[in-house]
This record gives sequence, C-alpha cells and structure tokens, in this order.
Amino acid sequence: MARVRIKDIAEQAGVSAATVSRYLNNTPGAMTDETRARIAEVVARTGYRPLAAARSLRTDRSQLLGVVLADISNPYSSAMLEALSHEAAAQGYSLMTAVTGNDAEAEAAAVDRLVAAGADALVVNTCGENDRALREANLSLPVVLLDRDVTGGGLDLVTSNNKDLVAGLVGELAGCGCKKLFLVSETNQTSSIRRERAARFLEETGRLGVEGRVVELRGDKCGWLAEAGEKCGYIAINGLVFLRLVEALQANEPQPAGIDGAPVRIATFDDFAWNRVIAGGVTTAAQDIEGIARTVVERALSRIENPEAAPRRFEIAGQIIRRSSTARLGG
Repeated sequence: MARVRIKDIAEQAGVSAATVSRYLNNTPGAMTDETRARIAEVVARTGYRPLAAARSLRTDRSQLLGVVLADISNPYSSAMLEALSHEAAAQGYSLMTAVTGNDAEAEAAAVDRLVAAGADALVVNTCGENDRALREANLSLPVVLLDRDVTGGGLDLVTSNNKDLVAGLVGELAGCGCKKLFLVSETNQTSSIRRERAARFLEETGRLGVEGRVVELRGDKCGWLAEAGEKCGYIAINGLVFLRLVEALQANEPQPAGIDGAPVRIATFDDFAWNRVIAGGVTTAAQDIEGIARTVVERALSRIENPEAAPRRFEIAGQIIRRSSTARLGG
C-alpha cells in the first residue's frame, strides 16, 4: 500500500500542502477551527504518520532551500540559479529547484510541493498572480521574493536598484543624441519589475524631453520598427528580450538606421558575453547577480532563525557599463 503523503492529506481536506504542514507542526496561524477539524479527520482516517525527519523539521532542519524560478530560458535566471547554489553551499545548504514557465498554477503547485518536501525556506521569482499562495506559505516558513514583488508588498524582497538603472540607460541614449526611445518589453506584464522599469522609463523620458514609448516584442515583425529613424534608440527590458530584439532588428526590411555599418543605438539590462560583441559592444545595466544571491540566502537564513522579523525590501546596486552602442551621433 502506498504511503500517504502530505499532498494526499491536502487534496482530501481541500486545502494546500502548506496549510497541512502548519497543522502538523502546530503553527496554525489564521487557520479556522473548521479547517483544523477537517485536516484532523483526514489524518485520523488515513492513519497518516509523519516521517521522523518531518516531525523534527522545525528543529532538526533539512538544510534545504526551495527555489522557484519563473523562466529559466532568461539568461539572468540561469546565472542567478548558479549564484544561489554557490551562496547556499557556502552556508551548508542545498537547493531544491522548480521552474514554472511563467505559469501561475505551476508556481502554486511548486510552492506547495517544496513546503511539503521540507524546505527550510523558499526563494521565489514569482510570475505574478500568486500573492495569496505566497503569503500563505510564508505563515509556515520564510519566503524571500527574488526580483519580483507581490501586490501590496508584505514579504521580503531582494532586487536591483531598477529605477536608477533605467534612468541611467535613458540618459545614455539621450546623451548620444536620440530623440525617440523605445523600451522593448514582453507581452506578459504580470512581472512587477517590468512594470516598475516601464514606469520609470516614461518618467525619465518625460523629464528629459525625449519621446518615449513602451512597446511589446511580438515575433520578429514589429510594426513600431517602421517608425525608427536616425534619432531612435532602443532599451531591452531584460537579457532575453535583448536577444530577440537584435533578431527582430536584423529581420526587418528596411533595417533601421544604425544596424548596418554604424553603431546601433541600443542598450539593455543584464551583462553577458554577447553584450561585448554585438553591435561593437552594447551599453548595459549590469545587475549585481552575486550580490543579489548573497543577500537572498542571507535573508532566508536570518528569517529561519527569526521567523517573526518584519519584511524588508533590499535593493542591490548595479552599474551602467557604457559601450559603443551609445556612441554620440553626428548632426
């Protein structure tokens, strides 16, 4: 006969695995008497018995950090995962990782699964639309958000100084003579960081008297590229969008000015090897990936020791790396 698991108890009681975990560890929080009684009935009926390791989870820790990433195809995410693994190992921890593909249901399921598996804390790069599930999980173990916030805050968040970095990129392009700027984003706008970057972009272009538009990258045929001219510039909202933007610029005919023979007026977030060779070198807002990872792990471990600590927002400073793609235009 198959062993009954926490997820089985959760399904039969009609609650999440995180709620069952709180019940078993006697940390019910805001759980109602009716919910507690329903879980107790299922536990008694199934004869569920926690493993010894699970019974001692809150005292004899698993030394495991659960990490939930929204999109591993983004180069930033893969670099961050490597940095998190290094920082966790330095503290005697290992990672349990889930990738959700920017799917809210997959994210909620991953959170429940990692809680049930005995993670001491969760690091979540949320795809959005899961505020309730993340807040509920935070009642039973520390949840530290990576780069993306929940609506209204209330959970620990570690991110970059995004507003300053956006202002820096706008300043670079405006300084090289661009009179119209496009911030190129993705069609999915559930990311709080993308919304924050877009808002600051519009503020900064308005402040500098430069025309600014936030546009979406849809395949390699983008109608807004037809408006490009000698004084246009582009900012990719992240590293994945940058690679797709370069493909789109090269695929469109006629190619926008500056693609063939002259420096491309383009800038991006996230510094990777290809940024140094495409278009003779691309001006970049380089996030401090190692610094962010270190702060995430340190905050998670601090919250394990002090679970009642008030949530905090940490902004880790990045830097603008100027390259030839924002070389000053003539005329």
